[in-house]
Amino acid sequence: AIRYILRNQKEDGSWFGSWAICFTYATMFALDSLASVGKYYDTSEASRKGCEFLLAHQREDGGWGESYRSCETGQYVQHEDSQVVQTAWALLALMAAKCPNALAVQRGIQLIMSRQLPNGEWLQEGIEGVFNRNCMISYPNYKFIFCLWALGRYRRIYGDGPLKSE
Repeated sequence: AIRYILRNQKEDGSWFGSWAICFTYATMFALDSLASVGKYYDTSEASRKGCEFLLAHQREDGGWGESYRSCETGQYVQHEDSQVVQTAWALLALMAAKCPNALAVQRGIQLIMSRQLPNGEWLQEGIEGVFNRNCMISYPNYKFIFCLWALGRYRRIYGDGPLKSE
């Protein structure tokens, strides 16, 4: 399985995903898989390239946002806004890979926290899923599953002290 993951990494450090959108989603699972066998940012060129791909697409507000058009074109297409689900995917990947850029991770966590409603929910933002490269799917629970997973992983790694400001 690891050979397959390494063989399918794109030149820019990403992986193409076909169930959700798209490069962010697949890169999350690839980096998590590599981490499961001890391949981290500091020990694996593939992991480092995957992290650098994600960091290159972090937006000014600290989040990530990829358009469903990436699935159609096979090239990364930026969404007009950051989205909490894709931000969570990127954060999960960076944390799994032990990316040393803690500020990038904190900025993403701050975006997720800033979008959380008083009742604990997050709004449905954009399309998260895709089937057959052109049938877009909303997964309403993704905003809960992946945001909570990212927040929990962050707390486990960094503790629950205050987030540093830039």
